[in-house]
Amino acid sequence: MFLTREIVGWLLIALGVITFGICYFALLRNGKVYAAGPVVLMGIFLFRGGIHLLKVGVAARLCQQADEKKPRPAKAR
Repeated sequence: MFLTREIVGWLLIALGVITFGICYFALLRNGKVYAAGPVVLMGIFLFRGGIHLLKVGVAARLCQQADEKKPRPAKAR
């Protein structure tokens, strides 16, 4: 489950970077400054969403590993 979150997170980050590249090469170089604004916002949301999924996936995996390493108390008789 954590691997899925991390893969989707990396895909969203890649889509965000690709969106920034499209914005620069297709819109800003052709002088379409006003059309570049919404595309930049879309790239920001994609990039930040990917970062968030990576953070959640790593935190969940670390919590699971910490729970496995935690010593269990002995039962009282």
